[in-house]
Amino acid sequence: MNIIIVGTNHRYSPIQIREQFSFIKKKIKDALSGMLNYKDIEAGVILSTCNRVELCATAQNAKRAIVALKEFLSDYHHRQLSTIEPYLYTYIGKEAIRHLFRVASGLDSQITGESQILEQVRYAYQEARMVEATDRLLDTIFDNAIRVSLRVRQETGISEGKISIASTVAELIKSKCGSIKNKKILIIGVGKISQLLTLYLKEEGARAVFIANRSYEKALRLAFQINAKVIRFDGLKEKLKDADIIISATASPHSILKKEDLQGIKKPLLIIDLAVPRDVDPQVKYIKGVSLFCLDDLGFIIENNLQNRRQHIPLATDIINKEVENLCLTECLESELEPACLL
Repeated sequence: MNIIIVGTNHRYSPIQIREQFSFIKKKIKDALSGMLNYKDIEAGVILSTCNRVELCATAQNAKRAIVALKEFLSDYHHRQLSTIEPYLYTYIGKEAIRHLFRVASGLDSQITGESQILEQVRYAYQEARMVEATDRLLDTIFDNAIRVSLRVRQETGISEGKISIASTVAELIKSKCGSIKNKKILIIGVGKISQLLTLYLKEEGARAVFIANRSYEKALRLAFQINAKVIRFDGLKEKLKDADIIISATASPHSILKKEDLQGIKKPLLIIDLAVPRDVDPQVKYIKGVSLFCLDDLGFIIENNLQNRRQHIPLATDIINKEVENLCLTECLESELEPACLL
């Protein structure tokens, strides 16, 4: 018996490729059932996030299982295998275990040490267990992956510092305004970043969150989730004077807020522009009482925190390598794993 991982991530494929063969959360169980119908696949787990799609399986014959996993991925998403195969990587045996441990520990993430991936790995494993898609080998490896990831985070500083956009914005707001609590916040745009921010800011005790978007219906859907208020895009400029904080993250090719739109502001105003190209005219920063920050300003905070985290990668890697060797020895997995002859 052997363990095989076939997948892709943010380093191997752009988002327009990853989104083509990601798995919808509520359909993971059905997808698992479909994967197990392929010959040579004994058991499996599907890990699908915004930055990665990985099929983890056990099989008697690694070579045939790799072919089957790729065919499943192609068939399930109705894509020609030749168009997606160049973006895929494969891990077998001990290297597959090492890779999974690194993933769960945040060493393979876009943001080193991020904590969300551990919950995503745990969720993927639990979903597979619920439909009896796992076997003894997968149970052993995933249980240990979760345990090792917790050990890595406890014994190293790999997860220290606030790195996510939402937490970094919150950190910036607190440093400039003292607190998020009781602040009136206007969010422009309803993309993924805005969705995360609205939830985060509401939890932090914002007095009121207003959402503006060119599509009023999309703004309504997001507002409904957090009990926020919606303003129509054509009424945006009237609301600017009431806000304490403005966060803009649209996909507009042109500036949304210009200097003349903010003239006459009579109280301190913090503006955070997360868009590329920028939503806010840079000249706005010269208005008295207005503080303007763009994505590059946040990037400096994130990069500083990442530098601190990266110092812990060697120790985290050493822990993982030793855990892989110990697992194979104590659980007698060496006899179950075929040599990694095909990578």
